[in-house]
Amino acid sequence: MSARIDLSGLPNITNDVYVPYYYNVSRYLVLYGGAGSGKSVFVAQKIVFRLLTESNHRFLVVRKVEKTLRDSARDEIIGAIKSMGVDHLFHYSESPTGEMTIKCPNNSTIIFRGLDNKEKMKSIKDVTAIWIEEASELTLDDFTQLDLRLRGEHLTNYKQIILSFNPISSTHWLKVRFFDNKDANATILHTTYMDNRFIDSEYVRILESLKITNKTYYDIYALGKWGVLKGLIYTDYKIIDSLPKDAEIHRYGLDFGFNHPMALTEIMIDGNNLYIDEVFYRSEATTSEMIRTVKQTHPHIMSILGRADAAEPDRIKELRSAGFNVTKAIKNVAAGIDKVKSYNIYVTKNSTNIINEFNLYSWKLDKADNPLDEPIKLNDDAMDSIRYAVFTEKPLQIKPTLNTHAFF
Repeated sequence: MSARIDLSGLPNITNDVYVPYYYNVSRYLVLYGGAGSGKSVFVAQKIVFRLLTESNHRFLVVRKVEKTLRDSARDEIIGAIKSMGVDHLFHYSESPTGEMTIKCPNNSTIIFRGLDNKEKMKSIKDVTAIWIEEASELTLDDFTQLDLRLRGEHLTNYKQIILSFNPISSTHWLKVRFFDNKDANATILHTTYMDNRFIDSEYVRILESLKITNKTYYDIYALGKWGVLKGLIYTDYKIIDSLPKDAEIHRYGLDFGFNHPMALTEIMIDGNNLYIDEVFYRSEATTSEMIRTVKQTHPHIMSILGRADAAEPDRIKELRSAGFNVTKAIKNVAAGIDKVKSYNIYVTKNSTNIINEFNLYSWKLDKADNPLDEPIKLNDDAMDSIRYAVFTEKPLQIKPTLNTHAFF
């Protein structure tokens, strides 16, 4: 099959820093660094390259939560297939139970699974390679179980686990496992947005503005250095299995987006407790696509009261026409954050994007590294949606009164 395919143009669509790693055969290929570095794009390209040049693969692609794979790793792999001009060689399918696969004529298959579905994971056998996307979401035990699955001899394929992630906490098990203790079977590559020649200039401007607004945030998020973020807004929340069955208040919040994710979040409030669940979180999604998805996956959302970004009246109108009970949100960032922080916060374990934003959402800092009353406008899509749902108080309108003392 490889003899009929021209891959000579592969370096033209690959960032230079990654090109040598097409041929890396280490047991562990650890790709980490800052946002916008093109890590996931390259991993997708390498997977397609291996399927085209080898045979009989069962490539397992995993994340902590299965539903996040559709709009991340799966889309990246399909994008790589199309950019290589080999779309005609692959078949994409999804079973009625949501199991996603991509197949190649040389008896190779890419399987997508979430660690949240233990029964589906049990059925995966004879894996030849693994990609762990957003590896920082996993526990050490999760990784160990995957590592044990990659075993046995294979005549044509080398066994490799690719881990891709952005480092956040210097106490994370990944740092201990691969950085504090050197592994002779691991190859580690650090990259940043400066290694990505395909990145758009506007995103570069946003990342580099962090040098001024929060230098620590820039070091960790943009440069991908290990550390502890300064100025985190939400520092205390707990993970739960699911939303409660009933509560005093039940709403959803919606932050529109396209280039950045559109985020729809379901919240329940009971006394001093705020419960949060991720319903929809996707980049490059239209309002109609979001409506169609939510009607299929969370139809009950349509009947409860929702609050959406007031800056998008046409999209709110589209939601109402589709049967959603939605009104304009009140935009008061500081007061809204204070309101959210006044509760005991609980987030469902499947809300991986919300959890990620909680771990990154930070205040701007002054020159002395003291937090200002303004958050950094990055990693805030779910945060905005939560605030819209929770904060419903209109500013107090104080009418001027006549000063009668002036007449005496």
